[in-house]
Amino acid sequence: MDVYYKKPNTTVQFRPPKVSADNNRFLLQHDVLLNHISDAVIFTDMDLHILFINKKAEELYGINAEEVKGRLFKDIIQYDYMTDSREAALQILQQTGSWQGKVVFTRKDNQKFHLIATVTFARDENKKPVGLVATLKDITAEELTMEAMRQTKLAQQKVISRLMIKTQENERNELGRELHDNINQILAAVKLQLEYSLENYDKEKNTVERCKNNIEEVIREIRNLSHRLVLPRFAETSLLSEIQKTVDNILQQQPVCLDLHGMNEALIPDHIKETIYRILQEQLANIIRHAKARKVMIKLSNTASEVFLQIEDDGIGFNTSQCRNGVGITNILNRVETCNGTATIISKPGEGCRLEVTVPLLLKAEG
Repeated sequence: MDVYYKKPNTTVQFRPPKVSADNNRFLLQHDVLLNHISDAVIFTDMDLHILFINKKAEELYGINAEEVKGRLFKDIIQYDYMTDSREAALQILQQTGSWQGKVVFTRKDNQKFHLIATVTFARDENKKPVGLVATLKDITAEELTMEAMRQTKLAQQKVISRLMIKTQENERNELGRELHDNINQILAAVKLQLEYSLENYDKEKNTVERCKNNIEEVIREIRNLSHRLVLPRFAETSLLSEIQKTVDNILQQQPVCLDLHGMNEALIPDHIKETIYRILQEQLANIIRHAKARKVMIKLSNTASEVFLQIEDDGIGFNTSQCRNGVGITNILNRVETCNGTATIISKPGEGCRLEVTVPLLLKAEG
């Protein structure tokens, strides 16, 4: 039977392909059986025109068997291929006679179905291919369960990472306080004693002077170390001022250009400030230790919904696939992940490095 589609002032004739005798025999032998199985089944000719779909396929795809008969498969059903591309699937089918893989079909009502598709050649008595048979098993429930499990596991990992970071911060704070309160006080007392000795022992003046200078250097180093270890109280200070202090402390070692013009700190919660501050510290330490950079550019800005941090250097660079598991990079990635953010590290040997971090402000942390 001929089917006609009418448009204004035109009539386009559509003729379904003729069904061969071999295909007819196949359909007559199997249509009753195929309509009573739980999987969707589609039968096409060698040119991929639909010849038969069973009732399960009608339900799954939301189509009518009689309306799609003779139509090209790709015009009626389109998949997102998860295992292979469509081209690769057809190539495997041609080479081996069968293909199996995962696909996702989105119906007109936007309902998604995850399917395992198995495609083979239908053959006649002489083993000659006369068409294709696709069997599709609905695994949507299993996939949704697995995705829920993955999301649960990811949330648990984030909670664990947050606890580990919190523990590290507590240890750092304690160590910083010990350095500042105990060792620093002892050295300060020794410094006073040496200053007294300088007034009374002319013969030992040079030696005592060197001791005094050395102790002053140790005090400065401990003060800087405790500043790096102890997390600022952002309820009492600002992120901008702490970043400026950090940059000022390393300017003699590493020239840094700081751009904070796009910041509105009032929109950033304290725990995000802590994350940004630690990431900046970590990356600057990486640059000083490894990069041999002549200059570093830091840009920090935010909107009401996101914070953006970019740290770029002109140093020796590195192969990101080989260095991604380093402690410094791992710490940065863990901190970003716990805040549901993203981090991109762009680098090549001899071409410097750029770290780009985006952290959302509107999502509540789990736990």
